[in-house]
Amino acid sequence: MDHQIDGANLIPKRNAKQQFRQRIFEAWGHSCAYCGVAADTLDHIKPRHKGGDTIVSNLVPACKSCNRRKASQHWREWFATQAFWSAAAEEQVTQWVEDNW
Repeated sequence: MDHQIDGANLIPKRNAKQQFRQRIFEAWGHSCAYCGVAADTLDHIKPRHKGGDTIVSNLVPACKSCNRRKASQHWREWFATQAFWSAAAEEQVTQWVEDNW
């Protein structure tokens, strides 16, 4: 069984992955970083196939609709074309990347 060390505790890899995802969802109040509705997926800000890593600074919660529509586009370019775009939301995503880098 794969394990990961968390502080002084050894936790199974499956639990570590769940905790990793949960921390991101909780930080955003379980809301989509783009449109604000309930989030049910994590979006790679920089898509994996374009070299994006699965790290906190490259992941934000997203609803399935936003995640699917954004696809492999650069998030700022895609986000700027959306009816729900706001400067505040764009700044929040930018700040997330900077704070968690």
